[in-house]
Amino acid sequence: MSLLVIQGVKKAYAGDVVFEDVSLTVHEGDRIGVVGPNGAGKTTLFKLILGFEAPDAGLIGRTRDLSVGHLPQEPQLDPKRAVFPETLSAMAHVAELEKKLRALEEQMAAAHDAAEGARLADEHGRVHERFEREGGYQLEARAAAVLAGLGVPEALFERPCGVLSGGERSRVGLAKLLLAAPDLMLLDEPTNHLDLDGTEWLEDYLRKRGDAFLVVSHDRTFLERVTLKTLEVADGGARLYPAAYSGYETLKAEQLKTLLREVEKQQDFLEKERTFIRKHMGSQRTREAKGRLKRLERVQVLAAPRTSEPELRLDFAPARPQGTLPFSVREVRAQVGERTLFRDLSFELQPGERLGIVGPNGAGKSTLLKILAKKLEPAAGRVDFGRNVDLGFFDQEHRLLDGAKTVYSTIHDRRPKWTDFQVRSFLARFLFYSEELERPVATLSGGERGRLAIACLLMERPNVLFLDEPTNHLDIPSRTALEETLQAFTGTLIVVSHDRWFLERCVSKILWIEPEGVRLYWGSYGEASASRAARRAEAAKAAEARRDREREREKEADARRRRQEAAAAAPRKKRRALAAVEGDIMAREEERSALLARLEDPATYASGAQVKEIQDRLAALAAELATLEAEWMEHG
Repeated sequence: MSLLVIQGVKKAYAGDVVFEDVSLTVHEGDRIGVVGPNGAGKTTLFKLILGFEAPDAGLIGRTRDLSVGHLPQEPQLDPKRAVFPETLSAMAHVAELEKKLRALEEQMAAAHDAAEGARLADEHGRVHERFEREGGYQLEARAAAVLAGLGVPEALFERPCGVLSGGERSRVGLAKLLLAAPDLMLLDEPTNHLDLDGTEWLEDYLRKRGDAFLVVSHDRTFLERVTLKTLEVADGGARLYPAAYSGYETLKAEQLKTLLREVEKQQDFLEKERTFIRKHMGSQRTREAKGRLKRLERVQVLAAPRTSEPELRLDFAPARPQGTLPFSVREVRAQVGERTLFRDLSFELQPGERLGIVGPNGAGKSTLLKILAKKLEPAAGRVDFGRNVDLGFFDQEHRLLDGAKTVYSTIHDRRPKWTDFQVRSFLARFLFYSEELERPVATLSGGERGRLAIACLLMERPNVLFLDEPTNHLDIPSRTALEETLQAFTGTLIVVSHDRWFLERCVSKILWIEPEGVRLYWGSYGEASASRAARRAEAAKAAEARRDREREREKEADARRRRQEAAAAAPRKKRRALAAVEGDIMAREEERSALLARLEDPATYASGAQVKEIQDRLAALAAELATLEAEWMEHG
């Protein structure tokens, strides 16, 4: 069933067309990745779908009662409400159902006639069925699981949302959206503030749920794992490809080749026709030439496709080669206040090697990078660079940029001898043109600041690079260009990143920081991740085996304890049995004495039947006493 239909939509701002003639149909279960360069209109498309803005032309139709959930890059949370209640507020209608159930139960208890009680019971059943269907009994457990999966620790559950960091706010906003489970979700960069474990948890969650969603993301691995289709928003239009990201790239390349062949074929045809017309116009074949000219005028000429988007043109060639001594880390410990992030970290990097540093949020990745670059002192241990080392450091917060300066002055002040042409040419390599050069740095977007920071770093021509989340805010074409540049870089690279696609292509070792310690893996990110998963599976298997052995030991100990208790209880049981035998003997002897006394009474013989009954009972007592005395003898 179709959830959303977009037909021929156009949107422009102040006469500048963002896109036009955009059409798209979203069906139940569709998982669509939305890609395209920054500024192409991806966020604008979301605003149109949500109804925040109206299209200038075309139609947007939604199925009746369609619920649409949106994760903006800055989610709106109640600053006074604690994290857990704020998350549960996404399911406020379920809380209302529970209140209604309690109210109905009170009314049922107070009902005075059977008809009213039956009506209330029937309504209670319907509300209860809906409450169960909405997962009311599991709501708090689900909320806690989603928050934990996204990396929100339980320690934050009772903290007011107003004191959360930007990343924490984003994760709570995402948890609310996932818990609400609308018919259609619009996700804008959902992995921006997630660590690798959180991103992989979200991937599993979205795949298992099967909800329909459109997701804008520059995380290519995420797109590859969770989407089924790709919507490219670029060049003033949008095209849907029936494949995840890598399939989309292949299809797009094939379509580009096909279109280029068609353009070339048409150009060959047009050139032949023009040659014939020039040659035969005014000759005996003038009529034919005029006919061909008329046909030529009616031909719709195919436009040559743009082969690619403008990309960063980078060159990280070091100013001088690095020495031959390794980069050495010995027994390093990092500490923040009383908290130890990691300890006893030791490893070496040979010149030209590439190390990726990964781990959960707050594990100390950026701290380690600063220690390795000697921007922070370790709590213990030492770092040695070797010889002929020229350091370059990329800070993800871009603190080295002066917000008051313009883009142009940022570069010119670093190279005052450069001519105006040289400054402008250099900035053009980073996609800064004309009026953009006079913009203050403070007004730039995150991606633009990232490009400018990389430009400043390149000017230093280092041979050892320390990069802290260099792909943050960069669009996919810019990330691809950075990857290609770093692949050609001949110096040593140490990079903190959560971009798995980037890591897979740019590093050859992975240093994984985890609460249980730091581990160095040889190989690509994929190989390190597989090795880590295998190690964790083996550890989990070993832990389960230990638990099984512990359970067996507990069962054996319990069995021994029961046997010991039974052995201790046996003498008591034996004494109780002897006392019971002796009691029975005494009771029967007393009964025998009483019967014999009755036989001594002459009045007893007045009834022959009574005498016979006493004699029969005395015979039975004799037999019982014989048995009891034998049992008494067994007790010794």
